[in-house]
Amino acid sequence: MSNLREKFSGAVHEGMLSAQGRRFAIVAARFNDFIVDKLIDGALDALRRTGASDGDIELFRCPGAMELPGLVRRVADSGRFDGIICLGAVIRGATPHFDLVVGEATAGVARVGGEARAAVAYGVLACDTIEQAVERAGTKAGNRGFDAAMVAIEMADLYARLGADAVAEVGRQTPRRSK
Repeated sequence: MSNLREKFSGAVHEGMLSAQGRRFAIVAARFNDFIVDKLIDGALDALRRTGASDGDIELFRCPGAMELPGLVRRVADSGRFDGIICLGAVIRGATPHFDLVVGEATAGVARVGGEARAAVAYGVLACDTIEQAVERAGTKAGNRGFDAAMVAIEMADLYARLGADAVAEVGRQTPRRSK
């Protein structure tokens, strides 16, 4: 960021990594739950480390990654959450089913993320092998559930800041009436 500051003097808008006072939903697939449960653990760890209380976190489960977009849509439409963390694991098999599920889940969640007022983070693993999934669920390659939660936390803060900026701007532009 310091190098950017030398080149750019305009306003920079970024979110902070603070979950305190915000509400989060974790929407997770049950399929491959031996992997997804580790992603949920990672997401909970990130939320707690950044100040979320357990009372501000809700977990929603669906059968598989294909059902994530529909459930994420309904959770987002509830208006109860500042951030939504989508978690799942799709492991390649011998058929094109993998490509269909991953593509539809990704496109569906992305569509909701682009339209929702809540921050939506995508933490669905798309792996060729079980070993790759295990690595990304908390061993050698970190925990993608933790990573997705950090994205949701930062973006929820940024969305809140943008909303506060918009309210402040409207207040500055509203002419005052004299009595």
